[in-house]
Amino acid sequence: MKTGYFYLCIADPEDPEAVVIDRHAHDIAVREIYGQRDRGLGSVGRYNLLADCYREAAQRIGEVPSKVQAVTWVAHIERK
Repeated sequence: MKTGYFYLCIADPEDPEAVVIDRHAHDIAVREIYGQRDRGLGSVGRYNLLADCYREAAQRIGEVPSKVQAVTWVAHIERK
């Protein structure tokens, strides 16, 4: 799923459904760094729940989800 959404984000950055949930996006959403622990992102339900959280946040601030995910990812990486 991650790879498909990554493609969609590149193909159409304004797509309101496309958001990439990787380990960083997960850790940001749950407010905990999991390190090497399994995040369960292979589960469609868990992946979609987290993607919906990013979509909701994006909608609230009038942005596309991919931009919200990208900005939070950069901030997360820079604080390490």
